[in-house]
Amino acid sequence: MSDQNKQAKDAEFTEEEPPRVIKDAPAMAAAENNDKPDIITLPPNILLLSLIAGLVLNWVFPYPLGHLWGWLGLALLIASGACMIWCKKLFDEAGTNIRPDMPSLALVEDGPYQYSRNPIYLCFLTGYAGLAMLADAPAMFLCLPVLWYVLDRYIIQPEEEYLAEKFGGAYLDYTGRVGRWIGVRSS
Repeated sequence: MSDQNKQAKDAEFTEEEPPRVIKDAPAMAAAENNDKPDIITLPPNILLLSLIAGLVLNWVFPYPLGHLWGWLGLALLIASGACMIWCKKLFDEAGTNIRPDMPSLALVEDGPYQYSRNPIYLCFLTGYAGLAMLADAPAMFLCLPVLWYVLDRYIIQPEEEYLAEKFGGAYLDYTGRVGRWIGVRSS
């Protein structure tokens, strides 16, 4: 860069002009941050807490059933992981966020979303059950209904309210065709 260009560039920053201030920046940031469901925490945190609670229950009340059911548990765990990877791929292809603490940019209705509005959370439940079987920790199953309830009440309901408000009729049509957890409704 020549000295003349450098001096001209430096002169731009030395003028007595006050910097531009966007006075409504906090309001703009708040509006942008509201484009997401009002959930209590990220769903993996709830899954992790359930896993810890289930393992503690199993430690306090051990009741091993043997490792024969571990193979079924491994199959459930692998199937759940594969389905979650598939769901992530569908979200990426649709150009939308998979995290519920970020704005939804598009509806995903393909793949497992044809049969469940919440296949990822269904995978959380089946993966949790698979891990309980694999670990031979039947006491973990006592936490499974609690995990289902917390996901349904505190994650899925706020997400569905958000999606209904954001996408309107398109989302409501989708809810009319596909069940919250599993099942295609007849037309």
